[in-house]
Amino acid sequence: MALLDQLPKNLERNIIRGGLRAGAKVIQQQARANVPVESGQLRRAIGIGTRTEGARLSSYVKLRGPGSYIGPFIEYGVSPHLIKVAEEARPIRNTRRGPRRLSMGTINKMVARGSLVIGGNFVGPMVHHPGHAPKPFLRPALDQKAQEAVAAMGAYIAQRFQIGDLRAPTLSVDTEE
Repeated sequence: MALLDQLPKNLERNIIRGGLRAGAKVIQQQARANVPVESGQLRRAIGIGTRTEGARLSSYVKLRGPGSYIGPFIEYGVSPHLIKVAEEARPIRNTRRGPRRLSMGTINKMVARGSLVIGGNFVGPMVHHPGHAPKPFLRPALDQKAQEAVAAMGAYIAQRFQIGDLRAPTLSVDTEE
């Protein structure tokens, strides 16, 4: 704390923010290594950042950008469910009685006897998705690399904090029971 008191506040914030980013980067790299999806889109969607809430600084690893929508489905799994064409997605045709939504039978006839397209194949008006088990990649990354992330943060801060004989102390992880 004595070291921090000697620094200007904006320098202190920037150094601590850089340290937080260094720690988050370790978790991000492990999360990318843990992703079970082969396309790479989800892997690229794992990002890091920092935020300020009053005097409190924090860092985070989160999904953002293209491909991020699939992350929660992979991390937490999906229970079995039905997929069908939404009522509002059905096309409207003008008839003698005014505008009407097309029936599923008409839609099926119009698009090669199916209405849902999965993998380029028409599968009909409704399909039962069997779901899949969770394949966590974010939480295990934190569990696997927490100590290393704190060490990376400490190393970054120690590298930046050197004023005379003062040096930043080494950091360690407190395990919660």
